[in-house]
Amino acid sequence: MHALSRSAWLLIPVLLLSCSDSGLYALDGRGPSGKDRASFAGNVCVPLAGGDAFPTKVLFAIEGGQGVESEMVGYATDGLSTLTSRFSGPFVKFGLVAYHTVATGLLGGFSDASEFQATLPRYASYQETGPVSIRASLRLAKTLLSGDMQTSCRGEVARTRYMVVVIVRTGDKTCARARDSDVFGTGLDSRCLALSTAASCGPVGTSAHDACDAECGSCELTAVTGEIKALAQQFGAGEVVVQPIYVRGTSPDPLTRKLVAAIASAGGTEPIEVDFAGLPGALTSIKYAARTNSLKLKRFFAYNRNVVVRAGQVLADSDGDGLPDVDEDALGTDALALDSDQDGLMDGLEVRMGLDPLKPDIINGCNVSLDEDGDRLNTCEERVLGTDPCIGDTDGDSLPDLVELLSMTNPLVPEDLLDTDRDGISNVTEVEAHGDPLSADIDFHVERGYGYDLVETEPSPDGRTCYAARAENITVVPTRERPHPFIPGEVIPAGTNEVYIYLQAGRDNDPRGAGIGSLFVQPIQYSDKDGRSPSGTVALDPNDFILGT
Repeated sequence: MHALSRSAWLLIPVLLLSCSDSGLYALDGRGPSGKDRASFAGNVCVPLAGGDAFPTKVLFAIEGGQGVESEMVGYATDGLSTLTSRFSGPFVKFGLVAYHTVATGLLGGFSDASEFQATLPRYASYQETGPVSIRASLRLAKTLLSGDMQTSCRGEVARTRYMVVVIVRTGDKTCARARDSDVFGTGLDSRCLALSTAASCGPVGTSAHDACDAECGSCELTAVTGEIKALAQQFGAGEVVVQPIYVRGTSPDPLTRKLVAAIASAGGTEPIEVDFAGLPGALTSIKYAARTNSLKLKRFFAYNRNVVVRAGQVLADSDGDGLPDVDEDALGTDALALDSDQDGLMDGLEVRMGLDPLKPDIINGCNVSLDEDGDRLNTCEERVLGTDPCIGDTDGDSLPDLVELLSMTNPLVPEDLLDTDRDGISNVTEVEAHGDPLSADIDFHVERGYGYDLVETEPSPDGRTCYAARAENITVVPTRERPHPFIPGEVIPAGTNEVYIYLQAGRDNDPRGAGIGSLFVQPIQYSDKDGRSPSGTVALDPNDFILGT
């Protein structure tokens, strides 16, 4: 048995039962083989960390203006144009900064390849004079990246690889100018400046003093690059790297090499050095794709949306809004419609949050037709709950927000260490078993708790971790015939149960990170007379899972 993946999540660890997985729930013929219990088995794979859901945002900062040869400008422009023509999809976006004494953003933020290419002529016509400051480009890069991270969806930021590519032609003069101008050296680290003003440096203009300026510059560029790298931790970004490229002339400058090496070391990369003609090749050879080996399976579980469990009782919820049919009949709400008052908020959510499901509520600043993260909650429902509309698992506990709403747990607080009903079974385990986290229901878990088995298998051809998976003992119930909520005129037959199978993945070293999920929805028909259809074990196929965020 695999020590990590074959966890056999039987969801009742407090019960010391000496029986096999296959017979655990075979009690009075009501186990996995019973007509009201469904099971799933097959191969599942974690999502691939690439494509639209795992974007890359690249900021190019290019030295220009006085002293920068037209030959370099031409090669840089051609190289960037060739590069961006390869990335026409939405998963790579680009930003552009030109710098000399100060840095100027030529794009307002990160844009697609076509808008980036349309902006390149602005770099070709960039004119500025004065001493060069690589530091200025890095400081502007930090501002642009932090601005994007603050305004983008948290879930997207967590999956985004940010890159700053700094193209350097000449050395940084920040330290030399800082001695003469407080404005030019604003914010310069005093410890770095001290390296340029020490008595041992000798007179200004000597090789010894130039070396001191290089030490000061390396110190300052290391510090600013480190601040850019630290944005990953500050805002929970997937990755941040800074890649410098030194475009040398006929006689490479060792002091500029030193500055470039300092940036690369602090930026998590290796320095690149090329001549003019080699610049296009250097730009296109950089790996811009997102990391492909960062996702691990965090949780695999099933959830029947048409079943509510309360104090050990199984209740039918025909419309899947979180209110069982018996409650809807008592309240006067429509047991056949998610949203009785048509205000965009499902009835179960309104009751839970103290709203009236029979009186329309107006939630400003949201769209009832928009579900950015694909978690089956619209942006108005997310606003009422306080959850993040662009990440399916706001609190990072690998339980999707929708499931937490329907299960009566808190989507804003991780549930893996909580046991609300104090029955010895954690809230996460209650949800995985489709029990009731608000009542002590150990007997229910013995008979009705969902069972799981995972065994790691060979990885997929594209390198994803895969498992032989099984989910069993999933209770199905008779439901009422109801109108389809999204297709006018279509009817969902009586007895339809929508069973959701979730694969929740995330970064291996981040148990509370904003991960990503895959969802497979399987309708199962059930009646007390005819049993369930399909009647056997439902096959799991990794290609059937839909990626969400």
